Order: sequence, then C-alpha cells, then structure tokens
Amino acid sequence: MNQKLRWLIQHITYSFSEEYFEQGSKFVGDRGEPQFWLPKSPYQAMALVWMKFENLIYALADYPHEVEETFKVIDESYDQLYEEIVASGKAKIVNFGENMHEQFLSTRYFERYLIPFYEKRSSQLRKAGIYTHIHIDGYCRSLLRYLKDLPFDGYEALTPLPQGDVSLEQIKEHIGGKVLMDGIPAVMFLPTYSHEELMQTTEQVVKLFHPRLVLGISDEIPEGAEEESIERVRMISQWCQKQNPR
Repeated sequence: MNQKLRWLIQHITYSFSEEYFEQGSKFVGDRGEPQFWLPKSPYQAMALVWMKFENLIYALADYPHEVEETFKVIDESYDQLYEEIVASGKAKIVNFGENMHEQFLSTRYFERYLIPFYEKRSSQLRKAGIYTHIHIDGYCRSLLRYLKDLPFDGYEALTPLPQGDVSLEQIKEHIGGKVLMDGIPAVMFLPTYSHEELMQTTEQVVKLFHPRLVLGISDEIPEGAEEESIERVRMISQWCQKQNPR
C-alpha cells in the first residue's frame, strides 16, 4: 500500500501562485498582512489525510521503515512549493497548518518526526525573512514544554480552558516571547457562556499577552452557531476600538 501511496504523492505537484496571492492581498488591503497556509507535515498528512490516525499508528508499529520512507517522499513533494514561496518574495508570514492535537501522537513521535521537519522548513523560510507560526487547535498539555524552543515566531489557535486542556497562564508561561494569535476559546461565543464571561476572558487574554498578541477566536466560531455569536464578535471589536481608538 505504501508503495502505491508513494507513487501517488510523487506525482502530485504543490505550487505557489503569485497571481492568486496578489488577488488575496488586494482583498485584504490595509486591514492586515496576507498569509499563506502550508500543507501538513508528513506525520500529520498521514494521520489526517492519507491513512487516518489509527491506521498510521498500527503501520508505524508494524512497518516503521515503510512509513518513514513515505514521510520522506511527502517532505520531498513540498520542495518546489517552499522554493517558490521563497523566490516570490510575496508571503511575509506563513502558517504551518497542522491542526495539532496531542492525542494524535506521543511526545516520542513528536520529537522524532515533527520537530525535525519544523526545524528544516522553518529555517528555510526564516533565511528568506519570512515569519512562521503553527496552528495548534487541540489539546496540547503534553506539548507545552516544547513551545519555547520550537522554530516558530508565534502560535495560532492555542485553545485554553474551558475548551482546551491548558490555562491561559500556562500558555503564557510556555510560549515565552513568541506571539499568540487568537486566545479566546470558541465555546465562549455560544449561549452557554454569558457576555460577561466572554469579556472577562477577552480582557484576561489581552492583559497576559499584549503587545505580542493578535486577538481572535481559537480557532473559529463553532459550526452552526446562530447570529448572536456574530454579535459577540462585534461586541469584542467595539471593545478593542475603545481601548485603542484611531
């Protein structure tokens, strides 16, 4: 099976479209800095896309060499994409779109399969003056001790209690001087929690992480949320404008 998968991956082309990136940049305008979302690391790609998690774990136990060869092929399939991103000079910030959740891996696998990939690719981008951050939107207690030293400039969607499994204070302690993107648990935008609880959490996020903060939802309004959730977003936006009027 892995031979067939490797053949398929070797015949997939990933590329960076300067034209589409320019279109997106014009849409964003002066409201923010456009970013680019990278494909998943080989481990995460296998766990979430190609094999699914349970099958990957069995395969790593029974056929580690086969799986590791496939990891290598996936990594190599990204070479052109990374080279084009660097050569274009367009993207200044890129997101490692991992959708990381600690229950998809052990710390041993994290150290063996993910950190080396992050160091290799993030270093490639940093040499070109590109900032990097990673999307971690699941439980992450076992990964906290790595966050200060991972080769990223920031963390997106780290999800605190009551939705995640770590507190805002623990996140602050373990990311050091890196930037936090988001920080407000998505569940706070549901009627389960009052406006007062939402604002208390928002103010706590700002107090702990400002100025190294891009305030937002970790990581998006829950699917199926009603219009009142959008009103909560507006409420936070108005509060922010009052704190820093232009």
